[in-house]
Amino acid sequence: MGKTLLLSKLSPGNPNDVGGGYQREFIKNGALFLDYSDIYDQRGHAGAQAFILDFVRSRGVDTLVYAADSTSFHFPPSFFRELGRHAYTAMLAGDTVYYFDVRDKFYAAETDLFIILDSFQRADEFRALGGDALVLLSSYDRTRYVRYEDRTKTIDVSFVGAYAGRQDRIDGVNYLLKNGIDVKAYGYGAPGGQLTLDEMVAVFNRTRINLNFTGASAGSRLNASNPIPLGAKQLKSRQVEAALCGSFALSEDAPGMEETLKPGEEMALFSTREEMLEKIRYYLAHEDEREAIAARAYARSVKDHDVSIEIPKLMAEIERRRLAGRPGRAVAPPDAVFLRNFSSYRLLYILKFLKRLKLRFALEELLLMLRLGTADLPQLYTFFVEEIVDKFPRTKAFLKKILS
Repeated sequence: MGKTLLLSKLSPGNPNDVGGGYQREFIKNGALFLDYSDIYDQRGHAGAQAFILDFVRSRGVDTLVYAADSTSFHFPPSFFRELGRHAYTAMLAGDTVYYFDVRDKFYAAETDLFIILDSFQRADEFRALGGDALVLLSSYDRTRYVRYEDRTKTIDVSFVGAYAGRQDRIDGVNYLLKNGIDVKAYGYGAPGGQLTLDEMVAVFNRTRINLNFTGASAGSRLNASNPIPLGAKQLKSRQVEAALCGSFALSEDAPGMEETLKPGEEMALFSTREEMLEKIRYYLAHEDEREAIAARAYARSVKDHDVSIEIPKLMAEIERRRLAGRPGRAVAPPDAVFLRNFSSYRLLYILKFLKRLKLRFALEELLLMLRLGTADLPQLYTFFVEEIVDKFPRTKAFLKKILS
């Protein structure tokens, strides 16, 4: 197998360990690793690109896999075109339901392979643009997602996930509470608060019915001009995480969900709140049936969703495609929305560099922003608030005083 470089970002302490699990497994299987965010912080826009390109050439890298944050605009798409002259390139993305049309497809179009975690539809759309794509179903580190020997259940129903700003999830939980279901909600903005990974695993183990909502209704500053269609669903994998902990999952349906676990045999699905309530009542009353489904889900997940199995298989598939030759790339030149987002994110990096007194790098970002000649004012305001106002309480108090 050729030499692989994983270009990604370390996120220690993140309770969502899927990215961390992938990183550890790539490295365990011989991949080199570079933290693009750290390199960018240390070398700036042009310096980071030069460093990575030199690394690829000097180390004889055959395959580069780029797995960035969903809203990363560190590099221009053309940088990956240049990397592609020296190595087979692949991009891995996990929130394409949100960002495919405003970010992902423009970067992926400059790579040889687009690896998608959350949507079979997006894979089809990218192939229609002329690119090569595959869907990688989420897999997890079984040294961290563990099934307790003590199978005692102390929570009837739980939901773990982002809560603040997710009205569909809030309404779903409140609907259950109003109908007499004892449901616990955990996560950012939830009554139970944010959990560590170990605490989340404990909740999965102790819960009779683990809920999974698949609505993709939360917007972001990136898709304000290209909103997500009402009722859109995203292929999520909370049901797999619960299964690896030996517990039962009840998931809202979404396209491709049946590829993760078999409905009716390895998990249960619902499409409406009424159906969710009905199935919760049924499975709370039928413990033996519920636990049999959980046992089958566990057996399936340790076979098909173990990161120590799936990442080596992915690396072998990437190598097979590299050796088979490049089939051609997608046609997706950056549009006005992408350029506006890319330019606006320069302010985020300007502020970060200024706070660390890296004035040369901040000036580099400013000049790039001026050359692009476009920006989104709401994004610029948000970056200023997040990076300056919120992180400097005295400044925040002063601004409040003069504006009041």
